[in-house]
Amino acid sequence: MSATYKKCIVLDLDNTLWGGVVGEDGVSGIELGLTGRGAGFIAFQQALLDLYHRGVLLAINSHNNPEDALAAVRSHPNMILKEQHFAAMRMNWNDKHQNIQELADELNIGLDSMVFMDDNPLHRELVRVSLPEVDVPELPADPLLYAKVLHALDYFPPSALTDEDAMRGNLYVTERLRKSAENESASKEEFLMGLGLEARIAIDDPALIPRIAQLTDKTNQFNTHKQPLSEHEVGARMTSAEHEVLALRVVDRFGDYGTIGVMIITKGSEEWVAEQFLMSCRILGRGAEYALAGTAVLRAKEAGALRFRFAYTPTEKNAPAKTFLDSAVGEPYVLDLTERTIDIPSFITIV
Repeated sequence: MSATYKKCIVLDLDNTLWGGVVGEDGVSGIELGLTGRGAGFIAFQQALLDLYHRGVLLAINSHNNPEDALAAVRSHPNMILKEQHFAAMRMNWNDKHQNIQELADELNIGLDSMVFMDDNPLHRELVRVSLPEVDVPELPADPLLYAKVLHALDYFPPSALTDEDAMRGNLYVTERLRKSAENESASKEEFLMGLGLEARIAIDDPALIPRIAQLTDKTNQFNTHKQPLSEHEVGARMTSAEHEVLALRVVDRFGDYGTIGVMIITKGSEEWVAEQFLMSCRILGRGAEYALAGTAVLRAKEAGALRFRFAYTPTEKNAPAKTFLDSAVGEPYVLDLTERTIDIPSFITIV
């Protein structure tokens, strides 16, 4: 078994996902069918789709004109992988190692999380030399063996651990759509108003225990007081009368962000304390942190508490959490609930 699972497979197109060169053979001329060599590409795409559904990201890195390549992806009747399955794409004539570096930056993952698959041995070797962190397996000359090679790799987890793991590929695709909409908007405010954001807040929901434990372990940048918790510890807090565990799921018109925020609260008669307040970085800047914090503070006030305190421990990475606390609360990060709460943005609907 690999010491570290890989997050992303970067794929060539011509003679890798289909047979032939689409720019020369046309969409109708490529090999992608149920017989002959074309069956090998079908099986390979299906194996890749299975990994996508287990949370592995797929990306394109192809020497091609984008119009030719996208025409095949979008319109070939036997194409199993469609545009929505790819988290990011580079279809140009740049060096492939340059494209891989750009893909890593766009997806915010390390090069050591990536696997590059290309039928061309020259391209494979150039990537190995230029980006030694990237794993580059050999592909045989016969495409009927591609799926077998993929199945033999031990880079990928056997199954998704949580719903969010399984959703990962789709999350990157929908985020690309959001970025496009933001670029087309006249202002940040117009973009946010048009998203139709809904904050769905669950309280002490045992179905979310695995995801909450995962977030306490993995979230570093927006985490006011990092304290990794086991599933047992999360469950114990949910069943304790002195605690409350809030989990935030966000959806908008483009799709579901998944469960991306958690607050674990200790409840006193006069003071509620957010032991941990954490948020996935992919949602920051869209008001979700204010939605969760504002809801928790209102619950405390309605329960008769006089103060709400945010436990905060600085780390090398959690400056975003401090920035929020400085803006929304102010040092020493205690709210007098008889005087104020935290405003929830008007463009977010609390569910």
